Amino acid sequence: MADVNMVMVGDVYVQRPDPATAFAPLQPYLSKADVGFCNLETVVADAKYLEPGDKSTRPRTDESILPEYLKAGFNVFNIANNPVMYHGLGCFMRHLDVLDESGVAYAGGGRNLAAARKPAIIERNGTKIAFVARTSVGLLTAGAADEKPGVARFGVKVAYEPRERALEVPGCAPYVRTFPSAKDRDALAEDIKAARSQADVVVLSWHWGVSPATGGVGDLATYQVEMGRFALDAGADMIIGHHAHVLQPIEVYKGKPIVYSIGNYVHDMGSMGEHGRRFVTMLVKVLVRDGKIAGLSYVPGIIDGNGPPNFLRPDEAESIVNYMTDISEPFGTRFEAGADEVKVDLSVTEPRNVFTEEGVARNESVAWRRASGL
Repeated sequence: MADVNMVMVGDVYVQRPDPATAFAPLQPYLSKADVGFCNLETVVADAKYLEPGDKSTRPRTDESILPEYLKAGFNVFNIANNPVMYHGLGCFMRHLDVLDESGVAYAGGGRNLAAARKPAIIERNGTKIAFVARTSVGLLTAGAADEKPGVARFGVKVAYEPRERALEVPGCAPYVRTFPSAKDRDALAEDIKAARSQADVVVLSWHWGVSPATGGVGDLATYQVEMGRFALDAGADMIIGHHAHVLQPIEVYKGKPIVYSIGNYVHDMGSMGEHGRRFVTMLVKVLVRDGKIAGLSYVPGIIDGNGPPNFLRPDEAESIVNYMTDISEPFGTRFEAGADEVKVDLSVTEPRNVFTEEGVARNESVAWRRASGL
């Protein structure tokens, strides 16, 4: 088997007059990659497929723009996400037709539950890589069923626990506890096992976490850690997370990586670019050798407004490199900054309990610094 090089970016929604400009910064990376992956943060369907009266400004991409994604070098999409169903079943069904006609591989949505759960399998250089996809955010009605189109939704219940001083400090935020669905957990384990039987490498793509639009500042929900580790124990080789729009930690669990949130790449929704907003992000590079993940690194980037990012050398982005080191430290993750990218040490094998009282306090401290712009 020859090596397989994968390049991954996070949320991508392009709807602009000059779509090729959105992908220009990726050319040096995707041109050398065998697999180009992103979370397709939109529904690809022309306006004529909108339901009467639909004036929503939520993501929708004209069908003429999809070829620009493919020309850039993307060949695997995650479609298990919240935007894909916001414009109704008509647009979603057209979305599936357009993707099928293009020949691109995609996972996480389909014309029924079996199709939504089916992995996307891509073969390069004699190695088969399977992508299993899930979303834990979005409309509760978006989930596929046996005879209903939709996405592969993973349910999570939520409980709110008051802090000790809640009455002393009115308005203080509660602790938020999350509880993964046992039924969905079993189904995920089945799908990972099935993918494992068909491929050499299994990647789990998960749309999860809390975005800034709903109060997120980069802190992890407890189910992300629980289920990320569960999926790796079930046989996945890597987790790639998205939706939070900001960077979250990288964990190496028993020698396997969990990228909790890779951040945005391009997001052409108006609110993403308003008031001079700036995001930090990353591009993740994965080396597959002899049917195993042998290397993982990231290239830091800065997004002004809607993007695309300006990718930087580590010595040009010390604040981002230091931030990733800081937020990943509770997991014991080790990094090595090189000339062009930051390598992740995959030899870490001992998992840490990051949700002890001390760990929660530290996680909140990091989140507060991000919210404060520190």
